[in-house]
Amino acid sequence: MKIVIATCFLVGLLLRFLVAGEDDVCKNGSPTNKSLWDCCNMPNLVNQDIRADCHQKYGEQTMKQMKLEGTPRGCCIAECQLNATGLYADGMIKRDEMTTMFMDSVKDTPEWQPMVRDLLDECFREAEANKDIIAAGAMLEPSFEGEKICHPISGAIMRCMNKNLFLMCPKESFTEGPECTQLMDYFKMCNGI
Repeated sequence: MKIVIATCFLVGLLLRFLVAGEDDVCKNGSPTNKSLWDCCNMPNLVNQDIRADCHQKYGEQTMKQMKLEGTPRGCCIAECQLNATGLYADGMIKRDEMTTMFMDSVKDTPEWQPMVRDLLDECFREAEANKDIIAAGAMLEPSFEGEKICHPISGAIMRCMNKNLFLMCPKESFTEGPECTQLMDYFKMCNGI
């Protein structure tokens, strides 16, 4: 479960914007069973129960999609999370509501507040810059029986947020150890976008 969540939001296998010739190490997913939250005491932007429920629904599909070539597919785990929180509808993210919810998630951790605020703006700019690829992903047809096609915008924003929060993890919030160091090195190398 942890690998798929991290991979879906952070690795960019589903949103390989402008990345050519991905290294096999990156394409194969996280090298450890540790999650980002195991390795960094970073904010949960989305309720953990919602994350788990959405993974339960779409984790298997996501693993299959990660192996597909071509136009990046939307992350149904991310879309499910944003639907469950009321932040997404019909390919549109409710940016003001998302800002409020994400800032509420860090209200008791002032050290994370400027990072979350600034990253949210950066992630929306990044999504805007890649809007043609995101739109193409939304128009895909299913590649296997039972595949649900989700709009890539949710995954683009959530991937950007979680990936960058992890990469910016303050030293005092980072869990030292070989697996967490390996995970950090992996995300630095496989940053993608």
